[in-house]
Amino acid sequence: MVPAISMSTATRERVPSALRALLSGLIDYAGMFPPAQLSLEDAANNFVAYARGPHAWMLGKFVVPADRIEELRSLLARNPEAQDLAVSLSVLLGPEPFGDAGFIRGEKAGASRVSQVSIDAVEFRPVSPAMVGELSKVLPERLPVFCEIPYTEDLTVWLPAVRQADWFAKIRTGGMTPESFPASSAVAEFLVLCKTYGVALKATAGLHHPVRSRHPLTYQDQSACSVMHGFLNVFLAAALLECGVSKDQLVAVLDDTEAANFRFSGDFAHWGKLFVNAKDIARARQHFAISFGSCSFLEPIQDLGKLSLL
Repeated sequence: MVPAISMSTATRERVPSALRALLSGLIDYAGMFPPAQLSLEDAANNFVAYARGPHAWMLGKFVVPADRIEELRSLLARNPEAQDLAVSLSVLLGPEPFGDAGFIRGEKAGASRVSQVSIDAVEFRPVSPAMVGELSKVLPERLPVFCEIPYTEDLTVWLPAVRQADWFAKIRTGGMTPESFPASSAVAEFLVLCKTYGVALKATAGLHHPVRSRHPLTYQDQSACSVMHGFLNVFLAAALLECGVSKDQLVAVLDDTEAANFRFSGDFAHWGKLFVNAKDIARARQHFAISFGSCSFLEPIQDLGKLSLL
């Protein structure tokens, strides 16, 4: 196992520090979810392989429904490659969120027991701002909780409730239909309002590719296609927002389809005449734009390789 970990470190060190700051721990692996829709066993085995691979430094949490955690433990126990691996989870609450929240509270209370998995974040879609306050009384304090808020909702109502709970926001940036992809102006508005209300966020869906471009919506033959947001666009835009750029500039960054306009040189990331240093990118990643969920870990890496960024 040691050579794989060493190779991961070597690969990371070859990447410019600004890009390394942008990509480190960026991708929460959600292989069970569309369009991949893998079995839990296949997704878990993939996660273990990625965690042992040369790009493990880009890997974040394993996304799993709350009611599959015990099954996941059993699968990991049977995988010889996972025996000494600590697996960080982002847990999705199901149709009975209060029951799942109680289960998670019990899991965290018993965290001192030997366990291969660690519940380090929670994700759910509340039905109302009031539900945020109600559920915050059940879930453990200081556990990061990401509330999915449709970008079409009134964020000035939702975000104060999320901030009051000391939780985070979650934006869905794509899906299985062209209509699932918000306009760049809507993503920019989400980012700006989250910053205004002091709420950190993650993104999910439709961010398999580094730069905004047109791709099939599923892995099926004859799949419909749509223009998808790029994760470099979104997370560099978030870092630039933290440095004070305007909403119009954010939209321009999010709309850009030219990979050559995204440049990483040593300690600096550039888009056009705008730039941000590695230290500020790392701060934005830690305190504002946390990660994104993706059902593929390989596609982002393969595309970054095609752009000669990895």
